[in-house]
Amino acid sequence: MTTTSTRSARGARRVGRTCAAVLAACAVLAACGGNDESGGEPVTFLNVLPLESLSFAPEMIADTRGLFEARGLDVTFEATQGSAPAIQTVLAGGAELTRIGDIETMIAAGERNAPLLAFGEPIHTGTIRMISTEAAPITRAEQFRGQLVGTPSEGGTSSITLDLVAGSAGVAPEEVPRQVVGLSPGVFDLLTSGRVDAYIVSLDTSVLLDRTRPEAVVYDPNQDVDAGSQVYVTSAAQMADPQTRDQLERYAAAVEEAMQFIIDDEANGFAETMELIGSEYEVPALGDPEVATAALSAYADSYTAGDTLLGISPERWQAAYDEIVGIGQLPPGLDPGSWLDTSVTAPPAG
Repeated sequence: MTTTSTRSARGARRVGRTCAAVLAACAVLAACGGNDESGGEPVTFLNVLPLESLSFAPEMIADTRGLFEARGLDVTFEATQGSAPAIQTVLAGGAELTRIGDIETMIAAGERNAPLLAFGEPIHTGTIRMISTEAAPITRAEQFRGQLVGTPSEGGTSSITLDLVAGSAGVAPEEVPRQVVGLSPGVFDLLTSGRVDAYIVSLDTSVLLDRTRPEAVVYDPNQDVDAGSQVYVTSAAQMADPQTRDQLERYAAAVEEAMQFIIDDEANGFAETMELIGSEYEVPALGDPEVATAALSAYADSYTAGDTLLGISPERWQAAYDEIVGIGQLPPGLDPGSWLDTSVTAPPAG
């Protein structure tokens, strides 16, 4: 399976790291040992969407602030074409971890018996949104009955999320027709011309539409369903390996520190967050600071929607499984808790 690296000239880009990060890295390296002269143990993170999205703000902040380096890690981001190849690569040991939806994780583990473990949840709420117009607004789950909904692709998480939303109101999936419309900016014109009644977008796009298209109406599935969170996933074999587990624990700690940095920076309008990300990544949303601020605020709300920043609630995990069973995507009677390892991101004792 071929992946395309989104990073290059890593050494040159790290010249400007802060002295604090370098000193911290030295302390970690001295404690851990086994690292080479490049300054860290290699860890590969597979991103199933372009990294240059504010959805990956914690990862980008952990990189640009030197938080991975401070924990003795040399993290490489590699893009894959969706969650399926990411899962396959992680299971084959070609990467230590990926970040995918709870829906994909449960279907892979429960329906296909993939030996996956979710060990952290950076996005506690779903980031999919459905767009309609003020002329024919859709603001409740039951209103999707009989409406033609545009989806980014056939099947997949977006379509399953639509099934979950409809199911929450007793609407069968076949009662909600759908059409593949892709992700291009011109999709909104299909909506205003009446060719579709609604379509599915990411959180970032919904924020942009809310700002630039006042006639847009945004429906948030989180008001009706529990499923939709995003989780860090590895293979059971890699989690059982002490060295890899230690790397995953350090990766999670760096991301958690980055998340807290973003949360704290909200009081400053996320100015430092945007400056750091923009210093090394070309993120389209940063072209409009107001859009970026609104998107980061929404993500910050999702970071803090759980009991801890990265902890996975077993109760919410079970509720998501029950919803997926309810639309026929998983068989009943399985133990979704067996697909979790909550100890990696558990708060320190005491």
